[in-house]
Amino acid sequence: MMTGGQDFLEKLAKFPPRTFEARFLQRSLRMGLGKVLTPEEMRLLYRAAFRALLCNIALNGLGGCDGLIRPERELNRVRLEHEFMAFRNRFYACAGWRRLRGLQREGIDREFLAVAVADENLAW
Repeated sequence: MMTGGQDFLEKLAKFPPRTFEARFLQRSLRMGLGKVLTPEEMRLLYRAAFRALLCNIALNGLGGCDGLIRPERELNRVRLEHEFMAFRNRFYACAGWRRLRGLQREGIDREFLAVAVADENLAW
């Protein structure tokens, strides 16, 4: 019998292999998250993880601007960062996060929620 979280992940199996959804599914299954998180908790993690990816793209010039970080796009970067933090904080506040073991939490932070600016993109 599938838990709600596993049912959410099963819906992602319909996506092509080289997509965010497929990578999210693969990592979630490897970590056993569908067995311990509810559908709403999986959705929160999915949304936070997607925003983390968008932040990494925007903060490191990996979008369609040939590696340039355009100053006029700063409001967009700030909006993405706020959205990411809001979804991440909602996920951190859910009961499923508290049920997870320490290693699972570390894995989620590393695999889904890590946002970093490359050294060459830091303003000095």
